[in-house]
Amino acid sequence: MSDAAQLGTACPNCGEPWLRPTNLPGRYRCVYCLHRFELVSVCPNCGEHSTIVRMASTAIVMCNVCGDSMLREI
Repeated sequence: MSDAAQLGTACPNCGEPWLRPTNLPGRYRCVYCLHRFELVSVCPNCGEHSTIVRMASTAIVMCNVCGDSMLREI
């Protein structure tokens, strides 16, 4: 898929590009598989702490150190 046709952020569970923010800050839901996620400040993969911006619609959900997802399933 080209960058111009990117539909959204890929879901950590199913990999489909349907991860959307919910009405709660820092919470996301995949509209494809319906799993819910929370943006955390400590990377689940490498343990590196990162400052998170919960209110921005452009929140970065990838770890700056290892590149893994900063989303935890809830």
